[in-house]
Amino acid sequence: MATVVTGTDLAVATSGTAERGHPIIDPHRDAPATGLASITVTGPRLTMTDAYATAAFTRGQDARAWLESLEGCEAYAITPDGRSWRTSGFARLEA
Repeated sequence: MATVVTGTDLAVATSGTAERGHPIIDPHRDAPATGLASITVTGPRLTMTDAYATAAFTRGQDARAWLESLEGCEAYAITPDGRSWRTSGFARLEA
């Protein structure tokens, strides 16, 4: 476990390689997405939050800036080498 997310009226979705290897294809390379090991996204609605988690996973390291531009979304990511990053508002969710 890398982090704990708590909150009310909050959707949480994770995309990654832990359970099924590399199931998400990067459409730009037509190959498995490998830029992240996992990403957890929070947002106001589950359907879009899940879609954003999958899209962010395919974006890899470029996902942080993209997620920062989405209103109401925050994220915590783990890179393939074990490092992690989070969007600017994610820390507020952990408090």
